[in-house]
Amino acid sequence: MLFATFSKVSKEYAGNMVFDQLDLEIQSGQRIGLVGENGCGKSTLLKLLAGVEEPTEGTISYKRKLTIGYLSQEMDPQSLQKTVFEVVEQVSDAFKAILTQLRRLEQQMADPSIYQDADAMEAVLDAYGRAQELFEAQGGYLVEHKARSVLTGLGITPDQYTQKVGTLSGGEKKMVNLARILVQTPDLLLLDEPDNHLDIEAKAWLEHYIQDYPGTVFLISHDRYLLDQTVQHIFQLEDGTIDSYHGNYSYYVEERQKRLQQRYEDYQNQQGEMKRLEVMLHQYREWVRFNDKFAGRLHSTEKRIARIKEEMALRPIMQRKKMKVRLDPEQSSKKVLEIKGLSQSIQTRQLFRPFDLTILAGERIGIVGANGSGKSTLLKILLGLVSPTQGTTRLGVSILPGYYAQEQETLPMQSTPLEFVCRLKEMSESKAVALLSRLLFSYRTMHTTINNLSGGEKSRLQIARLMVTEANFLLLDEPTNNLDIPSVEVLEDALLQFEGTLLMVSHDRYFLEKIATRILAIDSAGNVRLYPGSYSYYQEKTSQEKTFQEKISIK
Repeated sequence: MLFATFSKVSKEYAGNMVFDQLDLEIQSGQRIGLVGENGCGKSTLLKLLAGVEEPTEGTISYKRKLTIGYLSQEMDPQSLQKTVFEVVEQVSDAFKAILTQLRRLEQQMADPSIYQDADAMEAVLDAYGRAQELFEAQGGYLVEHKARSVLTGLGITPDQYTQKVGTLSGGEKKMVNLARILVQTPDLLLLDEPDNHLDIEAKAWLEHYIQDYPGTVFLISHDRYLLDQTVQHIFQLEDGTIDSYHGNYSYYVEERQKRLQQRYEDYQNQQGEMKRLEVMLHQYREWVRFNDKFAGRLHSTEKRIARIKEEMALRPIMQRKKMKVRLDPEQSSKKVLEIKGLSQSIQTRQLFRPFDLTILAGERIGIVGANGSGKSTLLKILLGLVSPTQGTTRLGVSILPGYYAQEQETLPMQSTPLEFVCRLKEMSESKAVALLSRLLFSYRTMHTTINNLSGGEKSRLQIARLMVTEANFLLLDEPTNNLDIPSVEVLEDALLQFEGTLLMVSHDRYFLEKIATRILAIDSAGNVRLYPGSYSYYQEKTSQEKTFQEKISIK
């Protein structure tokens, strides 16, 4: 069954065409992942589908009475003054009205002027009973249960339910907004990067939720692992057009390369045919001057050339422009870092318990754990930015650390990228421009203050610092956040070729599997443990340990 259709849809902003004459269909029950480079129009397409924006041209049609839930990158300002639970449980305007009525009647029942008046109290109780019946008829108690289940799955704790949304962190606000959409259970679920700010456990929960979702899901994500686990179709938005692939992300990567190669071969064949026909045309024009019997062949060849020109495809771009990253470290000592008895507490809460760790040159260690477990704090302790509760850390001789901060707080926000790079290391402006150009900065963005740059541009600027400082020990806090998939792949290749040492915090399981050779895990009890293998090895071992513990508890 068709849920939504784009017919010749175009969208432009201030004369700039985002996409032109777009056709696509969304069927009932599909799981669709939308991929494409940053700035190609993915979020715009979702806004059009959600009805938040109108197309410049073309039509968008929907199945009758289709319900749509849209998770945008921004939070509704009206939600900021409400509590977490108030926002999540308001699944519709009608349901919201009943909840408001119940809360108002409950306040009246607590009013002395009401409960001391028998007639008034009876009237309020009657109204409350009717409201409860409506509440139950609309699945009110199931909604409450589902809201708690979704919030728990996304990592929002019960003590946060009564907290005002406006007091939460940016990541927590995004999770509350996501929970609100999921509890609504619309026919068509539109999710714009729902996995941002989710830890690995919450991502795994979201994957299962999407897999079991009763409606249709259309999502934008840069998490290749999540796309592999959840979607059955990939829509690729590129150069204002959409290509559809029937499979998950891994299938799309392989199939896209095959299609690209086939398009190139077709293009080459067309070019060869055009050259052959043009040679024939030239000959017929010469011959027809002496013999009219060649006129028919001349006209026929002209028509064939005109037809091929009409059908001729543009030369396919085999290699898209990507950033170029090269990390050349200074030589380091064999022992990079030694940790002894290190622990950290915040007030009465212990983030992680005392542990020892020695990191040797060339190791690539991934740090995993739930949000709030102290992963970022650990990196800051090792850099001397935060003091530990107890224990010591000691860098080896000739170790030069390089830090990639998750929140971009290490960037001078009032400087321009060009000014920033020139201050990192003495170099000419032309060399700084060349460096930033390799990281896909335009001349305009090089001269724009950093606080006005996009998240992806700020991330690429942090990579510029790592390139310039020649650090031999990289401490990376969520380095793939804000980067599109092609840029993440470039970064991965650079880190695999990096001859220094890596310690990295990440919730990107695809990235961890490709880069990390050991996993440092912080569990819910604050225990720190080193797993001598890849991320999949860590997953396998923790799964075995969980199964073993469950068997013991049953006995």
